[in-house]
Amino acid sequence: MKHLKSFFLLAGLSLIQAANADNTLEYLLTEAGEKPGKLQAVVVKDGKVLLKGAGGGGNLDFIYSAIPEQLSIIDHGKHSVMVLDESQIDRIAKQTETVQPLLQGVAGQIAKLDPKQRAKWEDMLGGKVSLDKIAEAAKPTPKSSVVKTGKVRKVADVACEQMNVFQGKAQTAEFCLAEPANLKLSAADYFTLRTLISFADRLAAKTQGLAKQFGVDIPRLDLGDLAGMPIELRDVSGHGQGSLRLNRIDAASVPAELMSIPEGYQTEPFKLWK
Repeated sequence: MKHLKSFFLLAGLSLIQAANADNTLEYLLTEAGEKPGKLQAVVVKDGKVLLKGAGGGGNLDFIYSAIPEQLSIIDHGKHSVMVLDESQIDRIAKQTETVQPLLQGVAGQIAKLDPKQRAKWEDMLGGKVSLDKIAEAAKPTPKSSVVKTGKVRKVADVACEQMNVFQGKAQTAEFCLAEPANLKLSAADYFTLRTLISFADRLAAKTQGLAKQFGVDIPRLDLGDLAGMPIELRDVSGHGQGSLRLNRIDAASVPAELMSIPEGYQTEPFKLWK
């Protein structure tokens, strides 16, 4: 599950590139309590987006293809690749629908436990599982919404407007949205990046319930009809997912093979966690 958390955050920031399709975007990825942050490279080329060294590590890459739409999760340490497409997203959603009623029943029983019974059950579970977390996972996920603030500022010398993200009434994140004209995006690259964000949000929407059952909060970034690209994203939910901020853009050309799965890598079935 952790390898997908990086994808959701980075998908919201797989952004800027000038007219040249070989630009590499460099971001500063900072996790809660971690200083200094890690540099994260993002490349856009020929209808694909490469998230190189996802999460700041050296072994994991994501390659997103707009046509056909799919995500390849490449593990260089294992010389393996997992491929995720729309049909698998639907399968994940069905898993959530199957387990959720069971959790709701368990949550109802947890609410009836007195302190001694609660302590006994948590002890039987090895003291590593919180009954409150199980009960929390059974609750429906509040609807996400994006609210304009009207505040304009600059990130890496690019003008952007701050937006706040809410789940229900609670603010979970904030991001800075830059207009396409400010980013000098070509139509093709803008299409590729926006489809990536849409793909990531659909996956997040359909896996949030299942992820909560394992104590993982998956961020969502539903831009809806808002035009533009986020160039900064910061978690304010208190769950410690950190922040991403555009650092610089490198205009050096990128070889085509960088955007492909290396030869000899073994394909593995997609799974949410390792």
